[in-house]
Order: sequence, then C-alpha cells, then structure tokens
Amino acid sequence: MAQASASQAISSRPPDLVSPRITPPTDWTALVPLKQGGGGKSRLAGHLQARDRDALSLRMVQHVLGELGRVSAITRIVILTPACPDWWEGAWSPDQGRGLNPEIAAWRAAHGTAPLLVIHGDLPLLRAAEVEQLLVAATQSGAALATDRMGQGTNALALADGRALAFGFGPDSRTHHSAQWPDMPVLSLEGLATDIDTADDLAFARRKGFEL
Repeated sequence: MAQASASQAISSRPPDLVSPRITPPTDWTALVPLKQGGGGKSRLAGHLQARDRDALSLRMVQHVLGELGRVSAITRIVILTPACPDWWEGAWSPDQGRGLNPEIAAWRAAHGTAPLLVIHGDLPLLRAAEVEQLLVAATQSGAALATDRMGQGTNALALADGRALAFGFGPDSRTHHSAQWPDMPVLSLEGLATDIDTADDLAFARRKGFEL
C-alpha cells in the first residue's frame, strides 16, 4: 500500500475522524455511475462468462443502492448511466458518453454545490455505517475520500462544502484528488475499499463472506 503523508493519513478507526457530536447534513445526494452493455468487468473474463459478469455487476450495484438507501443523511440517490434500467425506480441522469469524469463534472455543474457523494457501484461488502462515517468526516473537514484496498484509487468521494474539485477517477485517483485538497481525510474501510475488478478482488470478497 502506498505510504500516506501526515495530512492524508488513512484511518479505519471511527473515533479518530468521527465525533459523536457531529452528524452530516440530511440533504446529501448520492451519485452512482454505472456502466451498461456487454464487456463489463472485462478483467474477470478469464474467470467468469459474460452473463455471469453482468449478473455480478447487477448484484453489486443493487447491494450498493440498498445500503445507500439505509443512510438517513442521503435524501436522493441518482444513477448516472446511458439508459435507465428497468429495475430502477429512483432518479436517473443520462450519461452522454463523454467519459466518467466529464459526466460527473457536468452533473455537478448542473445541480449546484449541495452535499454530493460520488460512489462506485461495485462494492459488494459495503455497509451503510461506513457511508455514514465518510459523510461525517466530510462534514467535519469539508470533503472526504474513501480509498481502495491498495490505497491508490478513489471508491467514494464526499463533498460537503461546495468546494471546487476536478474529478479524476481512474488510476492513481487518490493522489489526483488528495493533491487538490491535501488536508482532506482519506478513509480505508473494508466495505468501501473492496471494489471488484480482478480475480484477486473477487477472491478477497469471497473470503469475507460474499457469495456469487
């Protein structure tokens, strides 16, 4: 795992970052970008057939959406995807095909600076309590980031105070985001950190109780 500077210290201990006296505002929007069509989770192609990868993706995103729905501070959940899935009855924003980061930036520009959580949909171990911890950390500091198991990516980004931020999801996104706000807390929590891209990721999730 990459070493963190003092201002970017990774913490998985709630008392260090989350004061029981601080609660997040209750007007958070959770934005969940989703891929559609064939070819998803391509790095699992040697281990799962296409239909099984699609089923895995669907199961994970439905789990994420369910956990987000249990967080009282989140009043709106929006999926960002080219077409609204038949199984989704909540808010939907069409992905115009400009790429992940431009799409997120365009959505934020169109909806103002209210508290925003951007979170990936491939987190099979996610728990609502972890999301709450991230939102409280953001409320305290203005913004907070949840990294992946390697400490290099960004699996969720919570912006509480309307600050400007150039989204840079992708390789080394933790460094990209943290460089813009060096004092932003970086949390490493098992459910938020466990995204599924590779066979090793899937094996780790299965050891932690996730079943295909």
